[in-house]
Amino acid sequence: MEMTKRINYKNDLPNELIMEILTRLPVKSLMRFKCVSKLWFAIISNDSFAKSHFERSASSSHRILCHGDGELRSIDPDLLFHKDPHTTKLSIPYSLSAYVRIQGSCRGFIMLQEFPDLVIWNPSTGVNKRISYDHLSPGNLESGIILDSFMFGFGYDARRDDYLAIIVWCDVNGRRFLEYFSVRINKWERVEIALPRPSMDAAASLSSPGYYLNGAIHWDTSSDSILVFDMIEREFFEIPLPEPLGKEFMSCCLELLGGFLCLSVWRESKKTEIWVMKEYGVASSWTVYRIPKSNFDPLYFTKSDEIIGFPSLGGLAKYDEKGELRECMENWNYEYHFWMYLESLLSLPSSSGIAWKEE
Repeated sequence: MEMTKRINYKNDLPNELIMEILTRLPVKSLMRFKCVSKLWFAIISNDSFAKSHFERSASSSHRILCHGDGELRSIDPDLLFHKDPHTTKLSIPYSLSAYVRIQGSCRGFIMLQEFPDLVIWNPSTGVNKRISYDHLSPGNLESGIILDSFMFGFGYDARRDDYLAIIVWCDVNGRRFLEYFSVRINKWERVEIALPRPSMDAAASLSSPGYYLNGAIHWDTSSDSILVFDMIEREFFEIPLPEPLGKEFMSCCLELLGGFLCLSVWRESKKTEIWVMKEYGVASSWTVYRIPKSNFDPLYFTKSDEIIGFPSLGGLAKYDEKGELRECMENWNYEYHFWMYLESLLSLPSSSGIAWKEE
């Protein structure tokens, strides 16, 4: 590896072996170990090491971001059912108000939104970038904008090694636009787009966050499909909802659990159906879990396919794949909004990089 050739500090162990050991450690430990030696600091701070560590640990580095009372905290999902689960207060790069929203996460980064700013932030390292979208305020647009039409998204373009902050909106003349901010070239781009009308009309009133998975951002449209934006091809497509779902339900909410697209469906039968797409893009892979509680809000899939979530009357519950209650904490009363994310050491690409151009 190029990095090991550049680092020539004397050490009892080969650099390759040190890196092999370090890539197996959690992010929190690595951040502490930066002060062990100049060699370890150089290794852990290197972008190539960060990428190798993320590729190895992505399946086991889940954290829960808790937002409430003007602060952000982080919880290890494996400790949720402890009597007093330890939460870590996160140092955020600017002062939060009660109106800040989490609008997406990707590869260890979280996108926070509070007009007129978006903040891309890695809670594990503190790396952050603040982006203004003040140009989308009604007074700055000649044809006007429908304020409730904003859909936000955040994701990674692997072909260009770039992160994009995305806003989809509709003006008063019915034209639809997509704006994306490229972190690599440090600028906004706007394109007029054609969206399937049912999807856009339904999503326009939701201001829904986008979920990044498999190189694409996914939005809940409250219609018969999931709206998807391919980060590499820069085009939209739709994923149909499972046919057995039907239309006789009270509400249907898109989630991202354990790396799978999920739909939480609440019916009048006082049961919650959780539909999971086990194989991305394959309609026949939709699998349903039935929870014998109304308005059950899923949070996390365990490694043993158990579902942890919040019953409508409060508390915290864990159900197995057959819908049987495995564990429950009735006094779990954290007043937060929750979002799953991954820990990583990844940095944002430099804005001084060369802009990628279509051939």
